[in-house]
Amino acid sequence: MYKGGRISGKCDEGEIMVICGRSRRTALTVVTAAFVAAIAGLALMFPAAAQAGSRVVPVISLSPPQLPESIAIDSRGTMYLSLFPLGEILKIAPDGTQSVFATFPSGSMSLGVRLDSAGNLYVAVAGSGVWRVPARGGTPVEIAPVPGLPNGLVFDRQGNLYVSDSLGGAIYRIARDGSVALWSDSPLLAGTTGPGPCGTAHPSGLPLGANGLAFDSHGDLLAANTTLGTIVRIPVNRDGSAGTAGVFVGPDCRLWGADGVAMDVRGNLYVAANAENDIVRVSPQGDLHVLASAAAGDPLSNPSDIAFGTGRGDRKQIFITNFALFTGTGAGVVTTDAGVPGRPLP
Repeated sequence: MYKGGRISGKCDEGEIMVICGRSRRTALTVVTAAFVAAIAGLALMFPAAAQAGSRVVPVISLSPPQLPESIAIDSRGTMYLSLFPLGEILKIAPDGTQSVFATFPSGSMSLGVRLDSAGNLYVAVAGSGVWRVPARGGTPVEIAPVPGLPNGLVFDRQGNLYVSDSLGGAIYRIARDGSVALWSDSPLLAGTTGPGPCGTAHPSGLPLGANGLAFDSHGDLLAANTTLGTIVRIPVNRDGSAGTAGVFVGPDCRLWGADGVAMDVRGNLYVAANAENDIVRVSPQGDLHVLASAAAGDPLSNPSDIAFGTGRGDRKQIFITNFALFTGTGAGVVTTDAGVPGRPLP
C-alpha cells in the first residue's frame, strides 16, 4: 500500500505497482469506447525484452473499467490517475484514501495528466482538448481545444504547455495567455498502422505517433513516437518556435509502444513501452537500458506513463501506470527504484 510517500506490500494481479530499480512504459490510448470494446478480448504475445533488472512492486490495484493511463504526483505525494474509459481522474492520498477528483462530460476519455506550479491539474481529453482542474478540486474547465487525440503534456520553464496529438502526429503549444498554436507537425511525429520496429503492427491498430513529452537539460523537447519506436528531439528556437526535428534514438524494438516519459536530473529519459511491456532508460548519449520487463517476470501490463516520487526518500522511485488495455489484467500502479534523484516539480 502507498502510505506517506512510501511503498509497502506485495505485487498482486490488478494492483497499481511501483517498480524498484526498473521503469516501464504505458499502453496506448484509444479514441472511442467502441474501439475499447473491440479489443477488450485481444490476447497479445509480446516479444522478449533483454536486460531485465531490479524489482517492480505493485502499489495500487484497480479493475476494469478503472484503467489508469497517466499519472501525476504532487509535492505532498498525492497521486492523480486518469481513468481513460471512464473519463475520470482518481485521486489517491498518501494514506491510500481514494476519491474521484474530476469527471469529464459523458463519453469523454481522459489521457495525459500534469500539474502546474500552483498544483492545478491539466488533463488531455480525447476528442476535446486540454482541461484544467483547480488544485483544491472543483468543476473542470476546458482551456484549449486540440484536434485529433490530445495525449502527452509537458510544461516548459516559462509555464507554456505543450500537447501531443497522437493521431495527427503533431505538437500544439498553449501559451500562458491561453492562445493555442500548432508548434510542430514534423513527419517524424507521424505514426503508422504498418509493421513497427518489432516487425508487427501495434495492437491498437491506430497510427499513433507523437505521445509522451519531456524537456531535456538543453531545453530541447523530446517526444516519443509510439508505433515507430523512436524518440524525436525538437530544438526550441529563441523566439519559442520549433526548430528542425531529428530522431534522437530508434527505431528500436525495445521502444515499441513508447508512451509516457519522465526525465531525471542527470538527463536520463525513462520510457514506458506499452506494446513491448518494458520500462526503458535512455541516456543523454542515446544508449538504451531495459530497467524492467514483463518478459523477465516483472508485473508490467501495458505500462503507459511514469512519474517520479515526491515524498521524502521517494525521489529515486518511479511510479508507473499499468494501463492493461491489451493484456486485460494487472491494471494499476507499480513502482521501482530509478537509482537517481527525480527532477523537482515545476
